[in-house]
Parts: sequence; structure tokens; C-alpha cells
Amino acid sequence: MRAFKNRESHSDRTTNPPKLEVYLRKRISKIVFLSTALVSLVLFLIMFLLVSRIVQNQQFVRLIELERNWARVVESYGKLLNILSGQVEIFKNEDCIIKTLKHIYENYHPLVAYPSFGRSDGRMFSYPQYDYEPDYDPRKRPWYQAAVQNPESYVLVKPFIHAFLKEPTIAIAKAVYDEDGALLGALVLDLVASRVAEVLLVDRSYIVDETGQILAKKGTLKTISHVGSAGSEKIASGRVGLTNYVAKPSTAGTYVVVEDSLLDQILISLIPSLSVLSTVFIVNLFAVRGLRKTLEKVVVQPMENIVEATRNYLSGRGFEIEEIEEPTYETKMLTSELSDMVMIIESQIQELKANYDQLEASQREIEEAYESLRLKEEEIRYAYSLLSERLGLLIESFDQATGEHVQRVKKLSKFLAEKLNLPGELVEQIELYAPLHDIGKIRVPKEILNKPGRLTYEEFEIVKKHVLWGAEIIGDDEKLRVAKNIVLYHHERYDGSGYPFGLKDGEIPIEAQIVGLVDVYDALRSDRPYKRALNHEEALRIIVEGDEKTSPRQFSPELLEIFSKHSAQIERLWEEL
Repeated sequence: MRAFKNRESHSDRTTNPPKLEVYLRKRISKIVFLSTALVSLVLFLIMFLLVSRIVQNQQFVRLIELERNWARVVESYGKLLNILSGQVEIFKNEDCIIKTLKHIYENYHPLVAYPSFGRSDGRMFSYPQYDYEPDYDPRKRPWYQAAVQNPESYVLVKPFIHAFLKEPTIAIAKAVYDEDGALLGALVLDLVASRVAEVLLVDRSYIVDETGQILAKKGTLKTISHVGSAGSEKIASGRVGLTNYVAKPSTAGTYVVVEDSLLDQILISLIPSLSVLSTVFIVNLFAVRGLRKTLEKVVVQPMENIVEATRNYLSGRGFEIEEIEEPTYETKMLTSELSDMVMIIESQIQELKANYDQLEASQREIEEAYESLRLKEEEIRYAYSLLSERLGLLIESFDQATGEHVQRVKKLSKFLAEKLNLPGELVEQIELYAPLHDIGKIRVPKEILNKPGRLTYEEFEIVKKHVLWGAEIIGDDEKLRVAKNIVLYHHERYDGSGYPFGLKDGEIPIEAQIVGLVDVYDALRSDRPYKRALNHEEALRIIVEGDEKTSPRQFSPELLEIFSKHSAQIERLWEEL
């Protein structure tokens, strides 16, 4: 720009310079014409390629939109099936099945034609209800077999002729199993190919599976055999004769394909390109003579001044714009707006700095408060655990010489809970509340607890009430539910021979089963006025094989397996305590 300005200044110092019109007509008319023609040709080629690319991108956009819609439909229906298959109670009641199918139909029609459920006994339910032929068996249908072969998730079934619509249908199916893993049946949503095409597809587009089989289509197709070249992670494109196609992998091993005519693409690209060519050529012929000086004074000079001022501002210097030789309203407004914007930016920077400092201070306060709360929580948790142990020791003082029993029951219960892979929070609660398992004994007369010989039937019946008294002491607060379960049920037995309620199997909370087994083991290994202490091998044999008082049927098989498998570690823990 400065070189052009210098030449202009030199021209001003010459006498009688020629007019631009005469100069262009006599000296550079041919050069200007050729230059204009060359520029127009380049612009034509650029515009042609640009429009071609836009057309191709539009094809890609259509493809991506179709693929997203298709994937969204399949995935949303698949998620629906996964959710419903987890609610097994629905599929145990025929009325619930019909209501569920009706709800699906009302919310997802017309894409979903006949939501159905084929039961494992061969019965078929659908909505709207349909009277199936007597020999119709859903278990022989491809959607049922595919769902059963893939029990973990929903499956997209290859097209098949619908049993009563009599037209190609795409099925999304999911097997349903009850809590014990028994097959209840298969839930299926029928997507009629013609409706999928009508709702989701555009002209000359289709959906195929991995083998190239058409799932849904719209319009006349020419490139189906070439879709297999599409990769598994990106969009593939190609040409067959005068037809371009793009293909994109989609959900459940399907592909979405869009076709377009090469001739149409060329024609669409030529029209704007020729228009641009003609326009540029004509405009250049009429505008090149007057634009140079006008642009230099009205546009270039102001913009250079603004750019220079911006560079100075970014370099840390002030924002000052030199006076413009021939300013216009727009350049004045632009200069004024830029100056105002710089002032606003400066003000916002200062405000941001202040806010940042405030945020830093707030963050430090939050971190300090969090650390204080964490320490308080640890102190409370420790105090709660210590209180639980002290209560356990108090309880043991009523009928045992030491408090070692409390520690052994606590540690061994935690050990078994961890080996059973119970949730961490439950393991922690078992460790915390196990020492309280005999808290009800504080209401048992001390002369009965400390009786040197065996108890009478009446005395033992009183002792058995300690679990009920303990539950009363713990109370019904939901936060102490695990503690209450341990206190109330730790004398229940897996075969139903325990007390106070004779519960069995899974009716007994797992925390009570664990503490009950550990309590028996520790009792066998401890001295009593009426028996000697057994060693680990003798105690393990009685628990696993049984004797006149104890039977292995009294304990959960899974718990016995864990106890036997880790008996060496249990012995070591018991000896350490």
C-alpha cells in the first residue's frame, strides 16, 4: 500500500498527468481485459469446486442426519426394551403385558406397528390385539430366536415378512428373564420397512445390514452392491456410473446410504459458477478504473490505521487511531465503536481480576471448611466406633470374664463380609454394630447369665429373649437398621431352627447370618463353665460337619464355603485377638 501511495505522490508532482480513462483506454486496456478474464476464469473454477463441495457436503449432511435419526430410533427403542425387560413383574401378568404393549403403541405409533410379547410357553400377546393362527408359535419366529441367542441386550433382526401385515418388517427384540434367570419370553417392536422409509428416509436413500440386505429404502437405487466398501468408523463415498453415493455405518451393524446424480451435481455447480463468471467479468470492466483511489482513501487507509492502532494496543501501548484523510460515516462509527470497545474491555479486565481474586479467596475458604468437616466426620466416626466397642464390653461384662469376644466378633465379621464382596458401606456398618449383638443381655438376670452349670429350659427361654430386648433398645430408626438386624436375627439359623422367629434361607439378613456364624465359632473356641475351649480344627469340623448341637444346615452354604476356604486366615485373626 505504501508503494502505491508513493507512486501516487510522484504522479502528483508531474505536470499534466493523463486522465485514468485515457490511460486505461490507450495503454493498458488489453492488460486489464486479459487480467480480468484470467481472474474470472480462476473464480469460475473456484466457484465450481466450491459449489460442488457444498453439494457433496449437503449429501453428507443428509446422510449424517438420516443416520442420526435411524440410530436414535433404534437406540431409543433398544433402551426402552432394556428397561422394560428389567421389570420382570410386568411379564408375569397378562393384564400388565397388554397394558404395557398398549402404552408402547400409543407413544411410538406409527413407526412401531405391533408391539408384541412372545411368552416362553408359546403364547403371543400384541397390541392392537390380533387373533393368531392356532399353529402360530412365536418361539419359531426369527426375532424370538435372535433375542434368546443374545440375552444381554436388544438385537436388530434382519427383515422378515410380518405374520399378518404381510410386508417386510424390521424387528428390535429383547429377551426377558425372571429373577432366577428363567426365560419368560421375548419383547419385540415391529418397525415396518415402508413406514421407516416414509418417516426417516429421503428420496434415493436406504438402510442395509452388514450383509448388504436392504432393511428400508425410498426411491430407485443403483449402488447397493458397493456399500460393503464402507469402513466401520467413518463415512465412505464412491461412484457407480453417473451416480454418487455416501455410506455411513450406524447402530446394530447397519449402514445408511444416500445417492445423488452426478449430472445433477454438475448442473447445480455450473449455474452459480457461470453467474459468478459473468458478473465478475462485467463488474471488473466497469469498476476497475474507479475503485483504486476510492478504496485507497476510503477503505484501505482507515483500515490500516485501525489495524496499526490495534497492534499497538496488543503490544501494550495505547489505542490511538491516526486522523483519516477522507473519513466516511462508517469509518467514524467504526473508530468510535472500537474506542468504546477498548474501554469496555479494560473495565471488564479490571472487573475480572477483582472477581478472580475474590474467587481465589472463596476457594481457599471452601477448602478449609471442607477439611474441617472431614476431620469432624472422622472424629465422630471414631467416637461412634469407640462407643459401640465400649457398649459391647459392657454387655460382655455381664456374662464373660473379658471383652476379647467383642473384638473377635467385630474383626471376624468384617473379614467374612469383605470376602463375600458386600458393599463397602455395609461392611463398615457390620464392623461397627457387631459388638452390640448381645446388647439385650443387660436385661437378663445376672444370676442366670453367670450360672456355672447348664441352664434349665425356663432359664434358657429367658436368655432367648435378649434378642427381642436388644431390638427394643436399638429402636426403629432407619439409620440403625443394620444394627437392629444383627441384634434381632443373629440367633436365627439357615434351616429355620433358630430363634426368635424361626426364619430361614434368605429371610435372614446377611449381616445377621455373618455375626451368627462368627458368634458360634467364637463360643466353640471359648471356655465356658460347662465346657472346655476347642481348638480351631475342632471348631471348624463341628461347624462344617456338625455334632449333637450344631449342624452345617444351620448356616448358609455360601457362607460356609467362604468360612472353610479362608479358615487359616480366620484362625490367625482369632489368635491375634
